Amino acid sequence: MHVLRTTSTLPILCFIACASAPPVDGPTFESVRDRLAASPTRLLVSAPESSATITARRWTFDGWQDGSIDVTLDGGELVATADADGQLQLVSFGLTADPITIPEGVFGKPARLEDVRLALASKSLAMTTWNDGDDATATARLDLDLSWSIAIDDATVPLGTQHLAPIPADLVLSGSGDHVDATLVLHGSGVLWSWAGLLELTELELELVASTTE
Repeated sequence: MHVLRTTSTLPILCFIACASAPPVDGPTFESVRDRLAASPTRLLVSAPESSATITARRWTFDGWQDGSIDVTLDGGELVATADADGQLQLVSFGLTADPITIPEGVFGKPARLEDVRLALASKSLAMTTWNDGDDATATARLDLDLSWSIAIDDATVPLGTQHLAPIPADLVLSGSGDHVDATLVLHGSGVLWSWAGLLELTELELELVASTTE
């Protein structure tokens, strides 16, 4: 009888031990720096928390008229890693935006830029300063490609990809080994796109908020 009672409790003890064991969700890291050094880390851009503006110049009989256009972002991501010395490298970067309306006076009819995408043309190293393992600031110059299409009436025509001049970027990282937050600020100047001497897009300003999802 004693042997039978002991044997019958074994499944219960096994269940309790298994239920109390911590789940294995993947590797854990002691800091943001450790996480980026271990492997490239992907951060998703939060469109509601981010902002973008671009300056448009339109030629009129009275000369150039310009104004700032607020661009609604659709989403994006950046992937970063760190070397043994803690220097950051942006491995990839992509950003999409909602259509940008062109002033009707340019073409005499409604027009807009669609399929707007900004992407990193090549990997970029950043000069990085770590205040501690979870707090870093970095500066870089990013080589970016801008692609889009122009829609006039019911016709949409892809425009050639614009390879932009290197754009200064400031990156701030914070968080912990389990979660990484980032703010990326870019300022591009000069003519980004010109059409027939009547319309120019210049002065790109981006302030992006991104974080890991796990």
